[in-house]
Amino acid sequence: MSVNIADYNSVNTPTWCPGCGNFAIHTALKKALSELNITPSETFISFDIGCNGNGADKINTYGFKGLHGRAIPLAVGAHLANRNFTIFANIGDGGCFHEGLDHLIHAIRSNYNITILIHNNQNFALTTGQATLTTPKGKPMYGLPFGRPERDLNTSQFILNLHPTFYAKAYSQDPLQLSDIIKASIEHNGCSVIEIMQICPTYNREFTPEWASQNTKKVNTVEGYDSSSIEKAIEMVKTDSPTYTGILYKDSSIKTFYDSLENRKDTKTELVDEVKRQDIKKLLRFFQ
Repeated sequence: MSVNIADYNSVNTPTWCPGCGNFAIHTALKKALSELNITPSETFISFDIGCNGNGADKINTYGFKGLHGRAIPLAVGAHLANRNFTIFANIGDGGCFHEGLDHLIHAIRSNYNITILIHNNQNFALTTGQATLTTPKGKPMYGLPFGRPERDLNTSQFILNLHPTFYAKAYSQDPLQLSDIIKASIEHNGCSVIEIMQICPTYNREFTPEWASQNTKKVNTVEGYDSSSIEKAIEMVKTDSPTYTGILYKDSSIKTFYDSLENRKDTKTELVDEVKRQDIKKLLRFFQ
């Protein structure tokens, strides 16, 4: 059966601000899934709390909105239960790099076969623009009129230092490139991390399409660039001028978490197929 992008359309009206990057991100995601002929019934997306989480009912597929910063473990659980699904974790920069940071680290370390979409709009937009780790230092934000006091952290370099098996950067207003990156992440057998620089016209007005056109560069235009070199990828993200987009690093030689499980190597069924009713009456007697 041929899948059409319209198969992923929802009857619910989006509630994002006009011009929000989430419109383009959802379009790119639906385009990638339909072009790979993956049906809505074969897809699961976990959502963070935040503006990206408001997209949970805006795409026609299996979805679950969890607690703030917890989209990644939700996606991991769904993947381990049934590997026949194409699994995404949708998470904002606030949820991902604050209380969700440990989940990001261990998803990369374990190399679960999921795709993590980090919506980086450089603020907590849903709660009226508080500063996150990625907010430019010195920028006045809600509750912080003089900007955040903490030091900067280069999130791209941090992720690459964890040696992910797939890392890419994208820009929300280039949905064609983003869609191609998402397709590559789905076809990659391992944990794929895509950090999306997202337009936020309400609370991050400095990050405009005009700024992006002058300050971003596609990595595939760099002569001789080798995406199999972690050292070259790290060099590429050490500077913000320009910011490189595209697949910065990819390593297909590392086994996924599931493929590394010795006790499952000869098992043909999925965990969801093995769930059965159990009589626990005898067990309960030990607690009486």
